[in-house]
Amino acid sequence: MYYFLNDNLQYSKSGIEQAEINRLRLFKQHQRSAAIVTRIFSMELHAVMHQAALDDQDVINLFDFFCGSQTVPTKPLMLADFQVPADAIKTRKDRQVQVVQQGKLLMVIYLRGQSDEISNVQYFDVTGKTLKMTWWDTRGMKCLEQFFDWTGKIAQEAYFGPDGQIHLEKLHLLTHAGKERLTWRVLNYRGSSWTFSGLNGLTRFFYDELNANVDDNVFICDRTVECAWGLFNMTTPAHKVLHLHNNHVGDAGDVRYATLNNNYANALNNWDQWDAVISATPQQSEDVAARFGKSIPCFTIPVGYVTAATLATPHVLFNQRQSHLIVQVARLAPEKQQNHSIEAFQQVIRQFPDAKLELWGYANGDTEKALRQQVKAAHLEDSVLFKGYTTDVNAVYNRAQIGLLPSRAEGFSLMLLEAQAHGLPMVANDVKYGPSDIIQDGVSGILTTDGNIQQLADAMLELLSHQDKLAEFSAQAYENATRYSEDAVYQQWQDLLTYFEHEPVTAK
Repeated sequence: MYYFLNDNLQYSKSGIEQAEINRLRLFKQHQRSAAIVTRIFSMELHAVMHQAALDDQDVINLFDFFCGSQTVPTKPLMLADFQVPADAIKTRKDRQVQVVQQGKLLMVIYLRGQSDEISNVQYFDVTGKTLKMTWWDTRGMKCLEQFFDWTGKIAQEAYFGPDGQIHLEKLHLLTHAGKERLTWRVLNYRGSSWTFSGLNGLTRFFYDELNANVDDNVFICDRTVECAWGLFNMTTPAHKVLHLHNNHVGDAGDVRYATLNNNYANALNNWDQWDAVISATPQQSEDVAARFGKSIPCFTIPVGYVTAATLATPHVLFNQRQSHLIVQVARLAPEKQQNHSIEAFQQVIRQFPDAKLELWGYANGDTEKALRQQVKAAHLEDSVLFKGYTTDVNAVYNRAQIGLLPSRAEGFSLMLLEAQAHGLPMVANDVKYGPSDIIQDGVSGILTTDGNIQQLADAMLELLSHQDKLAEFSAQAYENATRYSEDAVYQQWQDLLTYFEHEPVTAK
């Protein structure tokens, strides 16, 4: 069994989550047993899975696992079905319903989304203080109750299974110094109970239980900050694989001695804990081996692939694309450098007044606020558009004439691959790692130098000024994407799969 370790799955998926989903589909197509493993409690997890066309068995969540709730029929709890005292008065305002009995606030019912589906209910004592909150997940199962102390802080959280019993408990205790200490308890599991001093300890137990009685499981760690501790401290033997999705060092110009990327520092400083490492490009594999040696094998495997259905889809005629439309599909984050795109676009709009720059993606922190201020200061509000996150990114690629990715660091960018597969020529910074492997410079796109905004502007102006050349780039992008077909990428996975079929499991 292959387990892909992550912290959580959300509606707005990062490149890592999308890479895991793509990998899972590839494994299923080739009858390889695999599942995404998450450890964070989420009442919307199964709705997220449904949106991503994932089955119940495709994702194993820590809370589902111990509560026995991985497969539960969906029957949302609706407002009309929720019982309140006969003499209570209900008053509705927007997505809340206040329930008052004999002049005292008894409870507040909170509704999910734009429906009458109940998300949670807050209960009050006679003094108006919160007693507890009860929560239902998107399947309509009561999944959590939170109990509050006299100060209004959460004192206990109880997680329920479909049998109505508590299977996980989280206690909020205070130390002698007055600091909160979280204690986790697993209850009614295998006829016993277990106690852990933190989520990491519970995660370790979870991984060991997944691994129980099987000696050839492979755990591929996609989120090392959150998942590596539990993996390192397993008490049962398993194959452990580090997956590098991004540059592993902070300074791409000094791969031998530069400070490690914070996301991978702990994982790489514990090099001997791993049985293998995966990187997305040959150059990164070489750089990893040069720094850490060859005591464990390093496999080069692209994080994404182009589906057979996509390759078989008729190409969008270039004259049907929106004239002078430029898009950047990426998280709004400092490392993606949308600020450089906006600055370079100021030159484009002078020569092509009808040009548009669409920024697609969810925001990290205050990045969007800063970018909007930049757009306002440049008087580009009608030309630079913030489009948010989309689940139909292919439609974006099919409309545009040029795509941008002026990142200061990259892994194997799914955006570059997906854009090329939809005939969208890309202008991207030639940074480690990935752009130069995916883009054929001067043929299917243009590689630019990080920080050189003039070069970025010149590339856009050159392509928009020569529409015949841009159309040829589009045709070459379609052709270039065939290098990353399902069969080609699975063949690269095959080397790792074969390796672990013959490699005995040893305890670390």
